[in-house]
Amino acid sequence: MNILLEIWKDKLSDYVIMDYIFKIWITGLLFMFVLGFVAVMYGIISGEADIQNATFGIFDTLGS
Repeated sequence: MNILLEIWKDKLSDYVIMDYIFKIWITGLLFMFVLGFVAVMYGIISGEADIQNATFGIFDTLGS
């Protein structure tokens, strides 16, 4: 929570509108990261996610 408070207290841009756009963008990305990480960890712990052959897309393009 301290990270979000520091982001919202600091001035990221000289322009007010751009400052709020940056802060909302960073906050949204942070929340999406936390939500995705929690979902992946829940899937791994509960056994719903099959990670034996997970590639996440990068290994699919390396061979061709």
